[in-house]
Amino acid sequence: MKKGVTQLVFDFILGAAVIMIVDHLFDGVYVKDFQVAFLVAIILAILNTFIKPILTFLAFPFTIMTFGLFQLVINGFVLSLAQNILSPDFHIHSFGLTIVVSVIISILYSLLGIGRIDE
Repeated sequence: MKKGVTQLVFDFILGAAVIMIVDHLFDGVYVKDFQVAFLVAIILAILNTFIKPILTFLAFPFTIMTFGLFQLVINGFVLSLAQNILSPDFHIHSFGLTIVVSVIISILYSLLGIGRIDE
């Protein structure tokens, strides 16, 4: 069953809260305010829907050779794309930190049930 608009907006608000939590956890992450975090959540949803599957398909041989660890690089790259889109208001200091932050965001999204379609 597809999500309604209310549930989708609620997921974006939860996603923005996750982004703000990550901002407070790491000194190398800068998010201007909650509105920017809300935009980051929306842009991540769009990039994860349209760009990440293409990158995953293209990088499949590398993912197999690294036993799935290359997927962390893909997640970091998607987050850095979001960072480039919202450049002055959303910034992560290094690509290594970007990978760590993407793992933390993925874990928190999973715990909160953000991004699941089957509800």
